[in-house]
Amino acid sequence: MKHRTAGVLIGVLAVVCFGLVLSAVYPFTMTEPHAANAPSGRFTVSETDAFSATGSLVVDGQVRLAFDGVVTADGGWYQRVVDGDLVSEAYRPNGSETVYQRRTITGRDDAEQQRELIADSENRVLVGENRDGDEVTFIVEANGTGVTQPVSGTASVFVNSLVVAGYEAEETDSSDETVFVPRSGWYNGREPYRITDASGEVRTDANTHVVTSANVSWDTTEPAGTYAEYLLVRSFSDEPTTYRITFEFESGDAALEKPPWVRSNRSH
Repeated sequence: MKHRTAGVLIGVLAVVCFGLVLSAVYPFTMTEPHAANAPSGRFTVSETDAFSATGSLVVDGQVRLAFDGVVTADGGWYQRVVDGDLVSEAYRPNGSETVYQRRTITGRDDAEQQRELIADSENRVLVGENRDGDEVTFIVEANGTGVTQPVSGTASVFVNSLVVAGYEAEETDSSDETVFVPRSGWYNGREPYRITDASGEVRTDANTHVVTSANVSWDTTEPAGTYAEYLLVRSFSDEPTTYRITFEFESGDAALEKPPWVRSNRSH
């Protein structure tokens, strides 16, 4: 009887040990990121002719990328992009063959490189320059013939940044809108990663998956192919990285005003 009891205990301990070893080797379940969806089921940006949009990507509390833009049905557009130490604006009024640009750069070496690029371009003319310490601002007029509005492409950058997480659809009272909530979990990518503390929501058109708004955040630990690796990375690095993504999109014509830095002696 004692031998039988001992055998049972050994068997239980073996199962427990095997479970502990397995948990250190690999997580039990994996979550599919939104990027794994078929193209017809992924988040997208509207192709409407007139809209306004804003977006921001904040990493560990610092704004990594931000923009706002307007596109009008008559062909005019404006956008402003903050990308680290570079702030760029571009404006094209309706009917103009000129795109007006302003770029503010922090760092004299980077500013000098930008000036050289402008000077080497056949389609751009430097019409203004201002220095404020290490900050240099260039105002440029560029030949916009054949140039399409860039605002949709910039908006796509923020929508595409949402797809690293997986989502669950929530029930709503509206048949025209779907609300998606990000999911914490283990994900496969170029390197396996784990998302924790996922929160917020993404709102889309129920039929087209066009994103109308997003406000989501999560912590990402990478690499995290196993529980053991996850714990090591969290213990001996700056991981996790905290991301917050916001995005707003509104269809329809919005006011497109000439920026004050566009030269007043021009016709636009």
